[in-house]
Amino acid sequence: MKRTFVYNLKQYLIIFCASLATAVAVEVFLLPSNAIVGGVLGISSILDILLSGLSASKWYFSAGLWLIALNIPILIYCFCRYRTRFALKTTVYLLMLATELVVFRVLNVAELVKSVMTDEAGNYDNVLYVVLGGALHGISLPLLLSVNASTGGTDIVGLIVQKYSKKSSSDALRFILLANAIVITVASVVYGIVNHTVGEALNMFIYSIAALFVCQIVQESIFKGFSSAIELEITTEKPEEMAQALSAQLKHGITQVKVVGGYSHREKEMLLCVIYKSQLVKARRVINQVDPTAFAYVENVKEVIGKGFANKEIELEQDGDLPQTK
Repeated sequence: MKRTFVYNLKQYLIIFCASLATAVAVEVFLLPSNAIVGGVLGISSILDILLSGLSASKWYFSAGLWLIALNIPILIYCFCRYRTRFALKTTVYLLMLATELVVFRVLNVAELVKSVMTDEAGNYDNVLYVVLGGALHGISLPLLLSVNASTGGTDIVGLIVQKYSKKSSSDALRFILLANAIVITVASVVYGIVNHTVGEALNMFIYSIAALFVCQIVQESIFKGFSSAIELEITTEKPEEMAQALSAQLKHGITQVKVVGGYSHREKEMLLCVIYKSQLVKARRVINQVDPTAFAYVENVKEVIGKGFANKEIELEQDGDLPQTK
């Protein structure tokens, strides 16, 4: 019972961190720069910009409330078609995010941050705001997928499209990216028409695309980090001792291959071992301790699929990105 409570507590703490990162990204950095990130959150943001003028007194036009309203039909479908825990966690994330966005607006957090980041001439760096906003927003999706949840909106729509079109998860991600780009384009055009200015519309489009680009880079880096690895190829005259030591210290399997030295013409054993990059220092220490005369080199591994490595792309297809239907 206690273990279950701690497990659930960790899960919802991760969801809270994801929502907080998005709330700060949107309310503190992106909206003050007239930038959006696409999807349902992007639609909510442009409605916020057009109707509230980012005024603390008009919190009832906050992107948080629009986000909940626009996600209601998607969440209903999610509860009907997918596992309850997946739908519940997604709903909790959206409720947390909406609450944080409204609270930040009422407390005027964006103005407080701007006052700190503004120079003596009253200027602040819009590009820095966009980069920070995109990076923070990029953190939220990997966090949510790690606990089998999603950000709602186009993420759910992407899963629906993937389910009925029989496409792969990469196709679903491309659909989400395309949907985000369309939302940004339409929002920029509408903003320009309402405000009768082409320049501001162009600025919104450029800043929003830049924020989306940074967001995608951060997400991709985090996903790749789960399976980032290197391959060690070690030629040694003490293969058994080396294999046992590496296996005990690094907790990864070892493959032994018989080779013949081109210079000495002596038969030796080559050990192949795929490890995390962070384990390289420990591996060097083990090699030097067991056989100082061993010859070893390192090769980068693009991706690892198999036991002993956390491959999030596959795990998400099985458990997070593609939640089971009821």
